[in-house]
This record gives sequence, C-alpha cells and structure tokens, in this order.
Amino acid sequence: MEKKLIVAEKPSQAREYATALGVRGKGDGYLENEEYVITWCYGHLLELERPEAYMDLERVGKRWSLNRLPVLPSLQAFRRVVKSGSVKQYQVVQRWLNSSDIGEVICGTDADREGQLLFQEVWDAAKCSKPLSRLWISSLTTVAILEGLKCLRPAEAVAGLAAAGNGRAYADWDFGMNLTEGFTALFGSFDAVRKKPNVISIGRVQTPTLALIVEREWEIERFVAQPFFEVRAVFSAVQGEYPGKWFDPHEESKRITDPQVAERIVALTQGKPGKIAKMEQKDVQEPAPLLFDLTSLTIAASKKFGYSAERVLQLAQSLYEKKAITYPRTDCAYLSEDLLPKLPEHLQAIRQEPYSNWVDEASLLGVPRGKRVINTITAHHAIIPTTEKVAIERLSREEQNLYDLIVRRFLAVWFPPSKYHQTDVVTVVEGESFRTKGKVLLSPGWKKIYGQDELDDINSRKTKKKDDREQAEDENASLPPLLKGEDVQTKRVFSEEKSTKPPKRFTQGDLLKAMEGAGKQIDDEVLRQQLKGKGLGTVATRPAIMENLIDRGYILQEQKVLKPTQKGIELIRLIKERLPQAQLLISAEMTGQMEFNLSKVEKGELTIEQYMTDVEDAIGRIIKELSSFEQRHGKIALALAPTTAVQTSAGTKKRERAKTSQKNPVRAQNSSKVLGENSAFGKCPKCGGDVIEGQKGFGCTNWRDGCRFVLWKTPICGKVLTPNQIKSLLKKGKTPLIKGFKSKSGKSFAAYLIWEDPVEAKLKFEFEKE
Repeated sequence: MEKKLIVAEKPSQAREYATALGVRGKGDGYLENEEYVITWCYGHLLELERPEAYMDLERVGKRWSLNRLPVLPSLQAFRRVVKSGSVKQYQVVQRWLNSSDIGEVICGTDADREGQLLFQEVWDAAKCSKPLSRLWISSLTTVAILEGLKCLRPAEAVAGLAAAGNGRAYADWDFGMNLTEGFTALFGSFDAVRKKPNVISIGRVQTPTLALIVEREWEIERFVAQPFFEVRAVFSAVQGEYPGKWFDPHEESKRITDPQVAERIVALTQGKPGKIAKMEQKDVQEPAPLLFDLTSLTIAASKKFGYSAERVLQLAQSLYEKKAITYPRTDCAYLSEDLLPKLPEHLQAIRQEPYSNWVDEASLLGVPRGKRVINTITAHHAIIPTTEKVAIERLSREEQNLYDLIVRRFLAVWFPPSKYHQTDVVTVVEGESFRTKGKVLLSPGWKKIYGQDELDDINSRKTKKKDDREQAEDENASLPPLLKGEDVQTKRVFSEEKSTKPPKRFTQGDLLKAMEGAGKQIDDEVLRQQLKGKGLGTVATRPAIMENLIDRGYILQEQKVLKPTQKGIELIRLIKERLPQAQLLISAEMTGQMEFNLSKVEKGELTIEQYMTDVEDAIGRIIKELSSFEQRHGKIALALAPTTAVQTSAGTKKRERAKTSQKNPVRAQNSSKVLGENSAFGKCPKCGGDVIEGQKGFGCTNWRDGCRFVLWKTPICGKVLTPNQIKSLLKKGKTPLIKGFKSKSGKSFAAYLIWEDPVEAKLKFEFEKE
C-alpha cells in the first residue's frame, strides 16, 4: 500500500505530527508507520548560488568591481545548491519524494511565505509529480493537526505564496549581491584592526531601516530646545482644594514662551476670587487592548522585560513548538469567526494558578464577539494560548514571562471595558482660564487582570506622549465635589519653566512600529491593523534585520536605544546627497510598496515576472550611477565599523555577552571574581534576590533567571548615588538627604530619593517638609 509523505520544517515539528498520528517507527532522518512517512528539513536545505556562478571569471576577474555588474539572472536561470551541512538530510527528503512507496505528498512546513518557499525548493529540485496538498494549521496541538489533515488545501491554493517566496528571495539576492559588491568596490576599504575588508552591505529592507535610525539621529542633532512656561494654580472651593493649569481658550495648544507673560498671569490671579465657568461630567469606557500579533507582543516584552526583538521571536517559536501558544509569526490581532465555538476550550486550558479565578469569572461572562476580537484575519489569527494545558513550571523563566503576557492579554478580552467618571472643569480668574481634568475609576473591567505597572505600560503604548507623566497626572486629578458657577478662591499660583524635548532615539520596539508603518510610527492599535502590508519587511524578518545592522557595524545598542555608527551615518549621507538614483534604497515608502507588491504576487494580482522587472530596472540604474560616480570622483572609503561592534563567527555570542553586561551590571564585573565575594547591598524589590555592585550599576544576582532589576550609575541631576545611599534605598525605601542636585536652570537643591516604582527601579524626589 502506498504511503503519505509529510515534509515538516524541522525535527521538532515532525515529532508533533508523529505523536498526533501515532507514528513510532524511526529511520535515519525520518519517521514511519504503515500509513505515513514523516521527514523534515532543517529550515532551508538549499540556497541560491553566488554571483560568480553566473560570471565569466576569466573575463571579469575574481576581484569585486563595478565592471562585473550587474548580475541579473532570469527567473529560469536562478540556481540553488545544497547548503553546507545539509547534504545528508536533503538526500533523505529527495529519496522519499521520488520513492515508489509514496503515493501522496503533504507540505507540512510552517504555514507562511518562508515555510512554503523552503518546501518549494526541495519539491522543485525533485521534479516530483505526485499529488500534493498543503497542511495549514495555527498550532501544533494534536487536535489542530488532526483537524488540519482532514481539511488539506490543494497545492494550487498556495501557488501564489510560493511565487511570493521566490520573489522575495530573488529580489533580496539581486539587491544584496549586486549592490553590496558595487558599494564595497567603490566605498569599501581594508580594515586593519579586523584584518578583513570593510564590506558596505546593502539590503532591500536593511538599508531603509538604517536610514530611519540615521534620520532620527540628525533630527536630534538639529534640535534646538525652546523654553516655555506653564502657569499652575491651586483653588479652594467649598468642599476642598483642586489644581488647575492655565490655557488659552482661543488656542488650547498655545504655549507661553515669554516669562514676563507668565509672571503677569501669576501676579494678576494670585489670591484673587474666581468662578467655575464650565463643568462637564461624563462616563467613559476603555476597552481591553487588542490581542497580540508578533509586533505588539515584541513591543510589550521589550518594554516589560528588556528582551530584544530577536529574543522574543525565539521564545515565541519555542512556546509554539511546546504547544503552549498558537502560530507566532502573525501580523493579525484578531480571531476568525470559526474559532468562536473553540474559545471556551482555549480558556479552560489556562485554568491554573495564578489565572484560575479569572478563568472562572470569564467563563460566566460569555465568549467575546465584538469586532475588536472577532474580525477579518490575514493568513493567521492573533497569538493566543492553545487548547492544551501547559506545565508552566517546565518552561524557562523567560518563556514563562512571555506566556504570562499572552495569557493575560487573552483573558482581558473576555472582560467588559473599564469604566470611568470623567470631569472637565474650567475656572476663570480675572479673565484668565485654568483647566482641570479628573478621572475616577468606577469599574475596573479587564484591568483587574493586570497590576498597576503593567497598566502603565499598556497605557503608555496607547498614547503618543509615552513619558509625559505630568500630563497623566493633569488628567487624573482627584477632585472634590464641584458645581458650575461656584465661586472659588485662588490659593496659590506659580510659574514653571520647561523646555521642548528632542525626538527620542528608537528602541527596538519603536523601530518595529516604524518599520511596520514604513517610517511612520503608528500608535493607534486599530489603525495599525488597517494599514498593514506596506511596511519594511515582515513580522518574521524584522528582528533579524535589526540584528544584521548591529552585526555589520551600522548601529549600536546603548542600553535600550539604537544609535547609528559613523559608518552608518556616512552611508546614508552619501546616498542622500550624492546618489539620486540610489535614494530609493533609503525610501521607506518605496520599500514598503515593494513589500505590498509581493503580497499582490501572493494573491495572484501581479506576476512574479512583473515584480522582478521593477527590481532589475532599479538595480541597473543604481549600478550605472555608481559607475558614473567612480569615473568622476574615483573611490572614496567610508568609515570603518567601531571596534565595539566587531563580529566574527563567534562574534554574535561576544555581542550577546556585551549586551548582557549592559543589562546586567553583575555580569560586567571582573570575571575572576566569585559572586559570593561581592557583599549584597540589599534585597531586590522585584524577585527578592541579592543586589550587588557592578561596573555600570547595582543589579540583581538573579539576572540569569530573567530578573532585570538594575539601578544604573548614571547621574541624577548631576549626582551619582553612593553605595551607602543604595543600601538605604533598598532597606528603607528612601535615601538620606542628598545635597547638590542641579536643576535645569542650574540651581542647587537638596532632596531625598524614594521609590516611584521599585520593581522597575524608578525613583522620584521627595523634598524636606517645611
């Protein structure tokens, strides 16, 4: 009897298929029983040949030069070769594809563009003509696998996906191979420190992403701080006091830039009677945040735990393979309607501590059906827990952290919106208007799932002014009972000098959002879902792009922010100022359009031939421009990568260690010291471990287990905390009185430092009571 062959993407996926189907027989590179043979790839078993394979090297030479370019094979001429180290498994897959024992083939690789491509590569190489179908599932649970095998898709249904995969691969090859060689031949040099060429790497997605980071750096350099003044008041009403902030009713966004104007308002209103001219009250609702797609999950994990984008993807993939969560490489934050009957099973699967009480409450509230949960989906729905109960204690600390984020976000959508009573008051004194906003929580709704620090993170991602804590305080003032028309007394009026702030450097989370929006950082989560498809790269490739930029010496990560190196800045300046044809390489919109066109190839709305024609035309124009530049100006060497970004084949691990030492000052100590030899300064507020001193800060000894608590040795208003002050803070929650702080205006002041959020190591000032 002929058997069915399932080709998986990796061994772990093949094992899950075998478990679901009861396949127990083991062979060399495959599993089998009477009905099935299951084999696997190791990711891509094949790769596109190097450009030299398409060149007449005797004529053009082996040395990189513009004379060898462009190299643009036709679609039929592109050739793939077996990757080093993959020959044995490739032969196993090929043998089974061509075996007379096999009557039907099932593609069981990851259900996405890249998964389809890596199968298509081995299928095309085998020239196999057996019946082919596609397994399309969103989780690796036994139930999902068996259901998927009952509803296999015909090969024709994913032909567009395979074409788009090839289009992505060919376009990246054309851009990367031609332009990296061209730019390196013209602008590269020999790096004497690293003893190798300074390669000027160019990529279809990599280069416009670098341009985003460099452009932001230029914005910061050009920024000139503008002083402005805020006038604030405290009013006394019949039943208590309340604050107010001056505003111009004719132009509410107007700022006071003249200190004399601010002082005039203070003098005019100080101690004067006023009246509540306007008072509006209403009840408002705040719905639960959308379920996670990979980008929003990465942003949340980066902000809460400090994980890199690449690390989040690794952890999410691991949880997927352990059947804890559904398919993670999704750009969709919604669920499809056909999942509604199954959602109670997903809910009950997470019924264990610390979630049991919330699960019981959620099950009484009914299945969520609103459009913020059930909506049109892309290839895969949002990331949610699977229907299998997970042994949480068997997950690593980092996996537990990510799983907890996903579980709580899933639980939240079962609960009703949180409800607030909102008050907007305008007080008029001597013709000057002061606004007061108050917000009182009536019902927590979904917010009961989260702690206050997590709610702060969620709210910060919903607003553009993420760090404007004062604005949040202005809008959440605690107000006494007030009446419209009520007379009040101005108890105190004062002016505060402030200044505009420069744009912030990108964090990895910020950059992910900017890449997704093709340069535009879109904060509204519903709008993000509506504008998908024209970003830089895909949810699955963006983390690797960031890592490549670091590895290739174009950017550095300093704590959480990304900063361009001189090499990166010079490359973007060169393209921007001297290479007009190459400017499409730094256009986020242009690259976003190319990504959109790939999605059209996938849907059958554009042929791969049309797509590649545009790619080849663009590369031809850029190579011609580089040749013209060389004739006019000769070769110009760009800056080398900084020595701190040196990467060898083992260099990635070196950089990981360097990044770890930044995040964990404990690790940054002299490696010859034994941990026990460093006396503890106190207990970690986050996990209870010991806090010890490192080169860059005071950190928790449990950093290996995922604790990110760090008090950095960066100056606070000109003062660096001493060890004794750290001890006092950890033991008493408060430092001794510290003298010598400097305000922005240069004035000295004394204050205590106390915890604002001990878990996140956030501090605030407390002043001496008069």
